Amino acid sequence: MSFKNLMLIIFYHITIFALQSQGKAITDEQLDSYKYGADEFSLAIIGDSGTEKTAKEVMELSTFDALLHLGDYDYGCDPNKYFTDILDQNRNYKFMGIVGNHDAKGECEEAIANTFLNNIYNKMIDDKNIDVTCEFSSSKFMWSCVYKNMRIIGLTPGISGADSRKEQLEFLKEKLGNATEDWKVCSWHFYDKYYHTGKYQEYGNIISGDNDGESYYDYCKDHGAIIFSAHDHVYARTRVMSKFAEPVIDEHDEKTDESIVQIRNGATVDILNGTGGWEIYIEQGEQKEYKWWQKKYAKGENNENAKKYGGLFCKFNYGGNNKKAYCEFKRINSEETVFDKFYIYRNDDPSSITYTQIDENFKNEKIKAYKIENNIKDNDGISDNVDVNNEHQNKKGFFSKLFSKSVIIIFGSICSAFIVLLGGIIIYKEVKRTLMDEEDNHENKKKKIKNEDAAWMEESNSYFS
Repeated sequence: MSFKNLMLIIFYHITIFALQSQGKAITDEQLDSYKYGADEFSLAIIGDSGTEKTAKEVMELSTFDALLHLGDYDYGCDPNKYFTDILDQNRNYKFMGIVGNHDAKGECEEAIANTFLNNIYNKMIDDKNIDVTCEFSSSKFMWSCVYKNMRIIGLTPGISGADSRKEQLEFLKEKLGNATEDWKVCSWHFYDKYYHTGKYQEYGNIISGDNDGESYYDYCKDHGAIIFSAHDHVYARTRVMSKFAEPVIDEHDEKTDESIVQIRNGATVDILNGTGGWEIYIEQGEQKEYKWWQKKYAKGENNENAKKYGGLFCKFNYGGNNKKAYCEFKRINSEETVFDKFYIYRNDDPSSITYTQIDENFKNEKIKAYKIENNIKDNDGISDNVDVNNEHQNKKGFFSKLFSKSVIIIFGSICSAFIVLLGGIIIYKEVKRTLMDEEDNHENKKKKIKNEDAAWMEESNSYFS
């Protein structure tokens, strides 16, 4: 092989190596292990649990950082049993809870109802809730708590002995109206007439009232708050709604499947979860067929779900992204534990920004932060988002990469190493040749001396003979 061909082969391999070095991507494994963004936390949402062992089993379906209980802790008016037998005494999760109708004067004696209320309050202010900041009304029936970057508001419209609807609406507006947290939640025990699945046909708007009262649901929706309720012992998730008083499905909800929920100021989702461990109800009537239901779970036509109690478990700031959450509704006593799963995105402008762009933007921010922390420099300002379908851009990108500073440095370093190696080989061969020549000369001298000695001996022998 000629020296010219050898150099061409070496140049080719150096070029490939340099381009591969330039194009080496940060792996998903590296990104996943890199902590960036907001602290991810898990919130369990459970309602109508009672105090049977099934309530404990539901809580064991998943680990979580905080528990939001939607009311009805015990169905026998025992105000202590849930807090001693079900709620872990040595828990490492936070607790927030709402009073349900079975915890209040309508079902229990006043003294027992007061004990329920005080037990909830005391658990919310004890040292295990040290990272939760709560404000309570003087009655303790209403509260607003901040945990990490989430504000949760607990209300009790329709509960016997609680504040009036007017007072509760004022409290809601005071605490939610100027809230700046990334995530906002409105929670209560009862529901309005369009947001249950028909077990009780006689109820109207228990939360907002039937006398043309302002809709609590719509106020929460206008501020981008997720809504949680219970009392109906089913699981039911609406589609994203842009109006609740007279139900209107958000126009952007039509553009995604059931696994995507995009909320904003003016559009949100309502999730009813009353399957926490005490009886699962049937669904019936017109409520069963409402078109705004996205996913429903009830007792079943053949009672197949009668013992499959469940809870909703959501991870907020999913993967560090403070605009994303991931939720699963899980059940006990079922071969398929997960009945419903979906992502929630805070998308202020779904007309212009898709939820996939929210993911992509966060990933790009994370990559940029990873590069800075690991001292990885971009290639002379070349964009990471090269249009692979643009031939001109591809050619430009190829030559830009080929003649970038880092490639030139790599190429120069490898060439220098090659020259040193080649020089070493040449020197080695030259030294070897010189040594061989010297060895040949030495052998020739030895032969000459030997021949001279032989000639002298022959001459000497002839002389003496």
